[in-house]
Amino acid sequence: MEVHHHASHHGPKKWKEYITEFLMLFTAVTLGFLAENLREEQIIAHQTESVMAQLYHELQKDTASLHRIDVMHNKQDTATIVLENYILNTNLEDNKVNFFYLHNFLSTREGVFETSCIALDQLKFAGILKNVKDSKLRDCIEKYDLMLLQIKGRTEREEDFMNRYMDDIRIAPFDYHYRTTRDSLDSFVNVKGSMMTSAFIQYRNKTWDFKLNKAFIPDNLALKVFDRSIYLNRMLQLNGIRMSTNANQSVILLKAGTELLQNIERVYPHINEAH
Repeated sequence: MEVHHHASHHGPKKWKEYITEFLMLFTAVTLGFLAENLREEQIIAHQTESVMAQLYHELQKDTASLHRIDVMHNKQDTATIVLENYILNTNLEDNKVNFFYLHNFLSTREGVFETSCIALDQLKFAGILKNVKDSKLRDCIEKYDLMLLQIKGRTEREEDFMNRYMDDIRIAPFDYHYRTTRDSLDSFVNVKGSMMTSAFIQYRNKTWDFKLNKAFIPDNLALKVFDRSIYLNRMLQLNGIRMSTNANQSVILLKAGTELLQNIERVYPHINEAH
Protein backbone atom coordinates (compact mmCIF):
# COMPACT_ATOMS: atom_id res chain seq x y z
CA MET A 1 0.00 0.00 0.00
CA GLU A 2 1.39 3.25 -0.93
CA VAL A 3 1.32 6.14 1.45
CA HIS A 4 1.07 9.50 -0.13
CA HIS A 5 2.47 12.51 1.79
CA HIS A 6 0.91 15.73 0.84
CA ALA A 7 3.37 18.59 1.38
CA SER A 8 2.09 22.06 2.08
CA HIS A 9 3.39 24.54 -0.36
CA HIS A 10 3.38 28.27 0.54
CA GLY A 11 3.60 30.66 -2.26
CA PRO A 12 5.85 33.76 -2.18
CA LYS A 13 4.86 36.59 0.19
CA LYS A 14 2.81 39.30 -1.24
CA TRP A 15 4.37 42.74 -1.43
CA LYS A 16 1.80 44.09 1.02
CA GLU A 17 3.15 41.73 3.68
CA TYR A 18 6.69 43.02 3.14
CA ILE A 19 5.49 46.59 3.46
CA THR A 20 3.57 45.78 6.66
CA GLU A 21 6.60 44.10 8.26
CA PHE A 22 8.84 46.99 7.24
CA LEU A 23 6.42 49.54 8.67
CA MET A 24 6.18 47.61 11.96
CA LEU A 25 9.95 47.37 12.25
CA PHE A 26 10.40 51.03 11.31
CA THR A 27 7.78 52.10 13.85
CA ALA A 28 9.42 50.07 16.61
CA VAL A 29 12.88 51.53 15.89
CA THR A 30 11.50 55.06 15.60
CA LEU A 31 9.54 54.80 18.86
CA GLY A 32 12.62 53.45 20.63
CA PHE A 33 14.72 56.29 19.26
CA LEU A 34 12.13 58.88 20.29
CA ALA A 35 11.83 57.36 23.76
CA GLU A 36 15.61 57.49 24.22
CA ASN A 37 15.72 61.10 23.06
CA LEU A 38 12.87 62.00 25.38
CA ARG A 39 14.61 60.32 28.31
CA GLU A 40 17.84 62.15 27.51
CA GLU A 41 16.01 65.48 27.24
CA GLN A 42 14.35 64.86 30.60
CA ILE A 43 17.73 64.11 32.21
CA ILE A 44 19.23 67.30 30.71
CA ALA A 45 16.22 69.37 31.79
CA HIS A 46 16.41 67.97 35.34
CA GLN A 47 20.17 68.59 35.52
CA THR A 48 19.75 72.15 34.22
CA GLU A 49 16.95 72.95 36.66
CA SER A 50 18.97 71.49 39.54
CA VAL A 51 21.95 73.74 38.76
CA MET A 52 19.63 76.73 38.30
CA ALA A 53 18.10 76.03 41.71
CA GLN A 54 21.59 76.02 43.22
CA LEU A 55 22.39 79.28 41.43
CA TYR A 56 19.12 80.79 42.66
CA HIS A 57 19.88 80.13 46.32
CA GLU A 58 23.50 81.23 45.97
CA LEU A 59 22.29 84.45 44.33
CA GLN A 60 20.05 85.09 47.32
CA LYS A 61 23.18 85.01 49.50
CA ASP A 62 25.04 87.28 47.07
CA THR A 63 22.31 89.91 46.92
CA ALA A 64 21.90 89.90 50.72
CA SER A 65 25.67 90.33 51.09
CA LEU A 66 25.74 93.14 48.52
CA HIS A 67 22.94 94.95 50.34
CA ARG A 68 24.89 94.74 53.62
CA ILE A 69 28.02 95.98 51.86
CA ASP A 70 26.12 98.97 50.44
CA VAL A 71 25.03 99.88 53.99
CA MET A 72 28.57 99.30 55.26
CA HIS A 73 30.15 101.49 52.57
CA ASN A 74 27.77 104.33 53.38
CA LYS A 75 28.69 104.05 57.07
CA GLN A 76 32.38 104.00 56.17
CA ASP A 77 31.90 107.15 54.12
CA THR A 78 30.15 108.87 57.05
CA ALA A 79 32.84 107.69 59.48
CA THR A 80 35.57 109.10 57.22
CA ILE A 81 33.85 112.48 57.07
CA VAL A 82 33.54 112.63 60.86
CA LEU A 83 37.11 111.43 61.37
CA GLU A 84 38.38 114.08 58.96
CA ASN A 85 36.53 116.75 60.94
CA TYR A 86 38.05 115.52 64.20
CA ILE A 87 41.58 115.64 62.81
CA LEU A 88 41.29 119.00 61.05
CA ASN A 89 38.91 120.97 63.23
CA THR A 90 38.94 119.65 66.79
CA ASN A 91 41.22 118.94 69.72
CA LEU A 92 41.88 115.23 69.25
CA GLU A 93 42.73 114.75 72.91
CA ASP A 94 39.23 115.87 73.85
CA ASN A 95 37.70 113.57 71.21
CA LYS A 96 40.15 110.67 71.38
CA VAL A 97 37.61 108.04 72.41
CA ASN A 98 35.30 108.78 69.46
CA PHE A 99 38.37 109.11 67.26
CA PHE A 100 39.45 105.64 68.41
CA TYR A 101 36.02 104.21 67.57
CA LEU A 102 36.16 105.66 64.06
CA HIS A 103 39.77 104.62 63.57
CA ASN A 104 39.00 101.06 64.61
CA PHE A 105 35.91 100.90 62.43
CA LEU A 106 37.69 102.16 59.31
CA SER A 107 40.82 100.03 59.74
CA THR A 108 39.04 96.70 59.35
CA ARG A 109 38.39 94.83 56.11
CA GLU A 110 34.63 95.13 56.30
CA GLY A 111 32.70 95.63 53.10
CA VAL A 112 34.80 93.40 50.82
CA PHE A 113 32.53 91.27 48.62
CA GLU A 114 33.05 87.55 47.99
CA THR A 115 30.55 85.73 45.81
CA SER A 116 28.77 82.53 46.84
CA CYS A 117 27.92 81.58 43.25
CA ILE A 118 29.68 78.26 42.64
CA ALA A 119 26.92 77.17 40.26
CA LEU A 120 28.08 79.68 37.65
CA ASP A 121 31.20 77.57 37.06
CA GLN A 122 29.03 74.49 36.56
CA LEU A 123 26.92 76.35 34.03
CA LYS A 124 29.98 77.49 32.09
CA PHE A 125 32.46 74.63 32.29
CA ALA A 126 30.05 71.67 32.30
CA GLY A 127 28.32 73.02 29.19
CA ILE A 128 24.97 73.39 30.96
CA LEU A 129 24.47 77.02 29.97
CA LYS A 130 23.68 75.99 26.38
CA ASN A 131 20.67 74.09 27.71
CA VAL A 132 19.12 77.33 29.03
CA LYS A 133 16.79 78.09 26.14
CA ASP A 134 15.40 81.40 27.40
CA SER A 135 17.61 84.05 25.81
CA LYS A 136 16.89 86.77 28.38
CA LEU A 137 17.77 84.46 31.27
CA ARG A 138 20.95 83.38 29.51
CA ASP A 139 21.92 87.02 28.91
CA CYS A 140 21.35 87.82 32.60
CA ILE A 141 23.57 84.91 33.65
CA GLU A 142 26.39 86.01 31.34
CA LYS A 143 26.06 89.64 32.48
CA TYR A 144 26.24 88.71 36.17
CA ASP A 145 29.23 86.45 35.58
CA LEU A 146 31.08 89.23 33.74
CA MET A 147 30.34 91.73 36.50
CA LEU A 148 31.67 89.32 39.13
CA LEU A 149 35.01 89.35 37.31
CA GLN A 150 34.97 93.15 37.28
CA ILE A 151 34.20 93.54 40.99
CA LYS A 152 36.88 90.98 41.81
CA GLY A 153 39.45 93.35 40.30
CA ARG A 154 38.10 96.24 42.38
CA THR A 155 38.17 94.29 45.64
CA GLU A 156 41.71 93.11 44.89
CA ARG A 157 42.68 96.79 44.58
CA GLU A 158 41.25 97.47 48.06
CA GLU A 159 42.99 94.39 49.48
CA ASP A 160 46.29 95.52 47.98
CA PHE A 161 45.91 98.99 49.50
CA MET A 162 45.09 97.51 52.91
CA ASN A 163 48.09 95.18 52.75
CA ARG A 164 50.50 97.98 51.81
CA TYR A 165 49.37 100.74 54.17
CA MET A 166 46.84 99.81 56.81
CA ASP A 167 49.03 97.71 59.11
CA ASP A 168 51.15 100.80 59.80
CA ILE A 169 48.17 103.15 59.88
CA ARG A 170 46.29 100.88 62.31
CA ILE A 171 48.90 101.28 65.07
CA ALA A 172 49.87 104.90 64.32
CA PRO A 173 47.63 107.07 66.54
CA PHE A 174 47.26 105.09 69.78
CA ASP A 175 49.23 103.29 72.49
CA TYR A 176 47.55 100.05 73.45
CA HIS A 177 50.07 99.03 76.15
CA TYR A 178 51.66 100.96 78.97
CA ARG A 179 55.13 100.35 80.41
CA THR A 180 55.26 99.66 84.10
CA THR A 181 58.15 100.27 86.51
CA ARG A 182 61.37 98.32 86.00
CA ASP A 183 60.94 96.21 89.08
CA SER A 184 57.52 95.02 87.99
CA LEU A 185 57.13 91.35 87.15
CA ASP A 186 55.50 92.27 83.84
CA SER A 187 57.23 94.60 81.41
CA PHE A 188 53.91 95.57 79.81
CA VAL A 189 50.42 95.58 81.20
CA ASN A 190 47.06 96.45 79.68
CA VAL A 191 45.32 99.29 81.43
CA LYS A 192 41.95 98.16 82.77
CA GLY A 193 39.32 98.57 80.10
CA SER A 194 36.50 96.79 78.32
CA MET A 195 35.75 94.92 75.13
CA MET A 196 33.48 96.82 72.78
CA THR A 197 31.61 95.35 69.82
CA SER A 198 29.88 98.57 68.78
CA ALA A 199 29.95 102.28 69.48
CA PHE A 200 27.47 105.11 69.08
CA ILE A 201 28.95 108.25 67.56
CA GLN A 202 27.02 111.52 67.63
CA TYR A 203 27.84 114.15 65.06
CA ARG A 204 25.77 117.11 63.92
CA ASN A 205 22.64 115.93 65.75
CA LYS A 206 22.83 112.47 64.20
CA THR A 207 23.84 109.15 65.78
CA TRP A 208 25.54 106.23 64.06
CA ASP A 209 26.12 102.72 65.35
CA PHE A 210 29.54 101.40 64.28
CA LYS A 211 30.52 97.75 64.59
CA LEU A 212 33.97 97.45 66.18
CA ASN A 213 34.75 93.72 65.95
CA LYS A 214 35.50 93.25 69.67
CA ALA A 215 37.90 96.17 70.10
CA PHE A 216 39.63 96.61 73.45
CA ILE A 217 39.08 100.10 74.87
CA PRO A 218 41.53 101.01 77.68
CA ASP A 219 40.18 103.17 80.47
CA ASN A 220 43.05 105.60 79.90
CA LEU A 221 43.40 105.66 76.12
CA ALA A 222 46.71 107.25 75.13
CA LEU A 223 46.99 109.30 71.96
CA LYS A 224 50.43 109.22 70.34
CA VAL A 225 52.19 111.86 68.29
CA PHE A 226 51.67 110.86 64.66
CA ASP A 227 51.75 112.42 61.21
CA ARG A 228 48.14 113.50 60.87
CA SER A 229 48.50 114.50 57.23
CA ILE A 230 49.77 111.07 56.12
CA TYR A 231 47.21 109.33 58.29
CA LEU A 232 44.29 111.33 56.93
CA ASN A 233 45.48 111.01 53.33
CA ARG A 234 45.58 107.22 53.65
CA MET A 235 42.11 107.11 55.19
CA LEU A 236 40.72 109.34 52.44
CA GLN A 237 42.38 107.19 49.76
CA LEU A 238 40.90 104.04 51.24
CA ASN A 239 37.47 105.65 51.43
CA GLY A 240 37.79 106.76 47.81
CA ILE A 241 38.53 103.20 46.72
CA ARG A 242 35.62 101.83 48.73
CA MET A 243 33.10 104.37 47.52
CA SER A 244 34.25 104.05 43.92
CA THR A 245 33.79 100.28 44.14
CA ASN A 246 30.36 100.77 45.68
CA ALA A 247 29.17 103.25 43.06
CA ASN A 248 30.70 101.55 40.01
CA GLN A 249 30.42 97.86 40.92
CA SER A 250 28.61 96.83 44.11
CA VAL A 251 25.33 98.70 43.55
CA ILE A 252 25.27 97.73 39.85
CA LEU A 253 26.06 94.09 40.70
CA LEU A 254 23.22 94.09 43.24
CA LYS A 255 20.85 95.31 40.53
CA ALA A 256 22.10 92.66 38.08
CA GLY A 257 21.78 89.93 40.71
CA THR A 258 18.21 90.98 41.53
CA GLU A 259 17.33 90.97 37.81
CA LEU A 260 18.82 87.49 37.43
CA LEU A 261 16.80 86.21 40.40
CA GLN A 262 13.61 87.56 38.85
CA ASN A 263 14.32 85.89 35.52
CA ILE A 264 15.10 82.55 37.15
CA GLU A 265 11.74 82.77 38.95
CA ARG A 266 10.06 83.60 35.63
CA VAL A 267 11.50 80.64 33.74
CA TYR A 268 11.41 78.23 36.69
CA PRO A 269 8.33 79.26 38.74
CA HIS A 270 8.74 76.27 41.09
CA ILE A 271 12.43 76.87 41.67
CA ASN A 272 12.14 76.80 45.47
CA GLU A 273 10.75 73.28 45.30
CA ALA A 274 13.62 72.04 43.12
CA HIS A 275 16.36 72.43 45.73
